[in-house]
Amino acid sequence: MGSIYFKTGVEYKPGTYYTGGSEKRLDEESWGAVRAIDVKTGKHAWDFALPTPTWAGVMATAGGLVFSGSNEGNFYALDARTGKPLWQFQTGGAIRSGPMSYFANDKQYVAVTGGHALFVFALEG
Repeated sequence: MGSIYFKTGVEYKPGTYYTGGSEKRLDEESWGAVRAIDVKTGKHAWDFALPTPTWAGVMATAGGLVFSGSNEGNFYALDARTGKPLWQFQTGGAIRSGPMSYFANDKQYVAVTGGHALFVFALEG
């Protein structure tokens, strides 16, 4: 399956990002996935495989789309029924936040941060 992680010590440096610890992969075989579970049956519906474990949030829309991002900087939309990729955009930085959606001026938008930037996309129709 995937790798096992363990917590390691990290030195605190004033003025820098500090999480209180870090992770170290124990072997080279690790991966991540967005996994869909059928809420009525509890059965596995589909997986969208990722090259590394993700820290990004996942957002599903009433329109049948699932949005998320990867450590490699890819922001993507999946078909909620099948998990098939429909669209992707390379942000240039790791995505470690959850996507968000809002409605303004009669149009739906989806936004996400990648690296140190905010990206906003208008949805068609």
